[in-house]
Amino acid sequence: MYLGVAFLCFFFTFLIFYKGFSYSYLCARSSFMAASVVWGFLLIMSTEVLSLFRALSFGPLITFWVIAAAGACLIYVSLLILRSEPIAIKTVVKLSRFDVALLSYIAFIFTATAMIALLSAPNNWDSMTYHLPRVMHWIANRSVSHYPTNVTFQLYINPGAEFALAHFIILGGGDRPANFVQWLSMVGSVIGVSLIAGRLGADRRGQFIAAALAASIPMGILQSTSTQNDYAAAFWLVSFVYYALLLMDAPKKTTALAAGISLGIAVLVKSTSYLYAFPVLLWCGFVLIKKSRARALPPILIVLSIAMMLNIGHYARNLSLYNNPIAPEVYRDKTTIRGFVSPSLMISNAIKNTALHMGTPSDSFNKAIAGAIHRVHELMRVDIRDNRATSHRLPFDIQFTFNEDSAGNFIHFWLIIICAPVFFIRKRYKGAPDMAIYALSLVAGFILMCLYIKWQPWNSRYHLALFVLWTPFIAAILNYAANRRLLINAAIALVLLSSLPWVFLNERRPLIAKNNIFVTGRISQYFINRPEIKEPYTGAAAIIQSKGCTSIGLSLPNDDTWEYPLWILLNRPAANMRIEHINVKNESARYSTQYPFNNFVPCAVISLRPEERAGFILNNFDYVKEWESGPVMVLFKR
Repeated sequence: MYLGVAFLCFFFTFLIFYKGFSYSYLCARSSFMAASVVWGFLLIMSTEVLSLFRALSFGPLITFWVIAAAGACLIYVSLLILRSEPIAIKTVVKLSRFDVALLSYIAFIFTATAMIALLSAPNNWDSMTYHLPRVMHWIANRSVSHYPTNVTFQLYINPGAEFALAHFIILGGGDRPANFVQWLSMVGSVIGVSLIAGRLGADRRGQFIAAALAASIPMGILQSTSTQNDYAAAFWLVSFVYYALLLMDAPKKTTALAAGISLGIAVLVKSTSYLYAFPVLLWCGFVLIKKSRARALPPILIVLSIAMMLNIGHYARNLSLYNNPIAPEVYRDKTTIRGFVSPSLMISNAIKNTALHMGTPSDSFNKAIAGAIHRVHELMRVDIRDNRATSHRLPFDIQFTFNEDSAGNFIHFWLIIICAPVFFIRKRYKGAPDMAIYALSLVAGFILMCLYIKWQPWNSRYHLALFVLWTPFIAAILNYAANRRLLINAAIALVLLSSLPWVFLNERRPLIAKNNIFVTGRISQYFINRPEIKEPYTGAAAIIQSKGCTSIGLSLPNDDTWEYPLWILLNRPAANMRIEHINVKNESARYSTQYPFNNFVPCAVISLRPEERAGFILNNFDYVKEWESGPVMVLFKR
């Protein structure tokens, strides 16, 4: 697989840093993080630069990664020649049985989720509407530039994770490697939090605990096998926090560069990264100024300028179309809190966000907690569905699910609730000042999220990065309870074992349910969330293919329309197949008059708009309905 060339570049980059650290076992994780930063930077920049020349395709991409891998290999070989000491692991690590158990658990999670990622077709709701369709349009257009589309999410939502998906799909020859963007993000996050735990004062055992706790987060387990972007954002935030902590210790320009790249990619992946990174950025800036005065300015500027540079392409594209670098006004009205509203409404938002992690298998318990929260709102005289802080006035309840959009992290939530007060009450922890500010930074990030983002039932996935970042703090607290080591070990074992149902019972990619990934065909897996549209979609694709049509128009009604399965069923990407949106009625319609979209005349149109049942005229050609099933119609040019 040609994707291996890109990972060969990562491997040699890792060896370069590992060599620089003299092959120390303890620095293998640091080398992994450094190589990830370099690799991520190369991926983002190659995507943007190739897009400028409409060259985002297999040939230029494989050429880029071959050159990058060869360059990394040459640098490594040069280091071997210049520094000829024998290669050897200089630190012999003796592991306790508990350490071995933790590492075995992590290895199991990695192996099981990797198998699920490999055998499962992408089927996440957002992936079907915009994560993967935007990648297919980029591949077809050979550029990440905006294009005419009826699904506007494909344009303005942060594209960082999809940049990686584009590389994986182009070089992998299809979407089979697509789930591994999130899986690799989980692996990187587990490694990263162990380093952060060490920086907060945890010993080796505490670092293993942090890694195991991160691997056991239910939402993380579910997301690690999907083509969502929450774990990708979590990894780059972990990387940013790690390098920010190092920068506070020693304000080196190389560390600032790594922190800036990590921050930039985190923001490019997901907009919640602005909120979660801001308190850490303030903390880092304050420490640098306090320690170094005027000398703090260069590293701070490096962090901010590099982060801005990595996002400038996306900002420019959005600014050109929407006069706003982040998102159009209509989207921000629906999803973000505009201006400061009452304190009671903000408290309501915080309560509802925390309640997302209170769900248990007991329906009666869930109803009791939901009822109590409703009564609290009545006492506060706050409408629990107030539109100012609740998206679309969605109803509030508490659920227990194995769904990657809404699953809660019940036990990890209570670990945070218990460990945070314990830390602040007992002032005997090594590295206590940093741990206190670290915890307060995470709390501040959560508060900012509650102040800025409206409540939705799927907000729990936005919290994944925070839960991952809390694990080093929790591990440090648990690790210091040496006088209760047996009790702590038992509690940790219980936490880890309690996470296993989310490995086996993933609602969309189950291992042991009736419709498990071993017995469900790949095409059926795409439709696991909407089985009712499988027949109409496959029927539409079949009639188009039977007539040899290779230019297909998509007339889709809204942002929630499933598009990606149509690309799969129509066998795109194929060299002679072209698929474009038509009858676009939003701001992106202006691109329909620009090259290469202005000359598009489809021979067939797949429409999900009922008003087009009688046909329509496009570019002076009549399109008449010849086939219909459910919500799907196929119209052919006359």
